[in-house]
Amino acid sequence: MKVAVVTGASRGIGEAIARALAEEGYALAIGARSVERLKKLAEELGGEVFYHHLDVSRPESVEEFANKTIERFGKVDVVVANAGLGYFGRLEELGEEEFHEMIEVNLLGMWRTIKAFLRNLKETNGVVVAVTSDVSARLLPYGGGYTATKWAARALVKTFQIENPDVRFFELRPGAVDTYFGGSKPGKPKEKGFLKPEEVAEAVKYLLRLPKDVRVEELMLRSMYQKPEY
Repeated sequence: MKVAVVTGASRGIGEAIARALAEEGYALAIGARSVERLKKLAEELGGEVFYHHLDVSRPESVEEFANKTIERFGKVDVVVANAGLGYFGRLEELGEEEFHEMIEVNLLGMWRTIKAFLRNLKETNGVVVAVTSDVSARLLPYGGGYTATKWAARALVKTFQIENPDVRFFELRPGAVDTYFGGSKPGKPKEKGFLKPEEVAEAVKYLLRLPKDVRVEELMLRSMYQKPEY
């Protein structure tokens, strides 16, 4: 049985990916800050699901989550580094704490997560799906701090790939998605340019079904209703 790790799995894109991988027959290790939501998701999914509190902004939390995952399953085949957050506004109005939190979660959190599982991924010739954003290679006015962390995360993933050719790194770059992101709530119409989390999860399923000798280095997907900006 293949084992997949999903961070930020309590809702939104992470929850949708966890559900999709459970349908694909993966055993799951899911982590997020909301243990109650994780517990509910694990109960709904059934099967081999391990859940544990995870705050990727804290090195000790990532280390504990990784250790307990390996203790439970003995290996890891896929790591979906999905945890992320965003604060928006003009750069000069962005608070120091907000900017620092985005760096801790979006950049350092991804680095910590990948690093914690890298040795095991090398043993299984595994896969990392790094969820960044369509703004990891373009600019976004009033989102400069968030965008900066996603550009940096993109550089991080590419460098991990160069240094670890025996592991496949997929950068998944979704555009606007109908989630709780940025303080909003789900329920936004597709006609406003939003993908559904389940559509992003379908892309992950596609990537993981590819032969092991195929490496998709990045995949950007956006709603047909979102303006094509590059």
